[in-house]
Amino acid sequence: MSDKSHNHDDGGSRKRPAGLLKNEKLVWDVLAASRDPLKAYEILDRLKERGVRAPMTVYRALDGLEAKGHIHKLDGLNAFVVCNHEGPHVVQTFLVCESCSTVKELQVVAVEADIAPAVRAAAFDMHTARLEIKGHCRSCAAAAAAA
Repeated sequence: MSDKSHNHDDGGSRKRPAGLLKNEKLVWDVLAASRDPLKAYEILDRLKERGVRAPMTVYRALDGLEAKGHIHKLDGLNAFVVCNHEGPHVVQTFLVCESCSTVKELQVVAVEADIAPAVRAAAFDMHTARLEIKGHCRSCAAAAAAA
């Protein structure tokens, strides 16, 4: 299991994937520079100074980036984060801190290994499985314990 954080301690120096459309590049840059997951309207607010004014422009770019496997939507937060894996993957696992909204993406091979056979046995064509585990990160848990 590897732990890949979305709080971007690398200072937003994430490499933009090749082959993105113009608006996908703009949205990617905003997400990659953010320490936190962003909602579509937060992305739009950050892109207004670059001439993007229509919400549909952001939504289409988000759809394209997600379809290409470069970002993930966190349904519980209704927000988006950059994928930390090298390529698209079907099973996505996230730790979501309910206090500070920090998100960490985990690569848990056992989860995919257990889900895939069960899905096939049910004769279901799975496109995505997203597991959002909610709780408190180490920092918030320690602060709560000290209080």
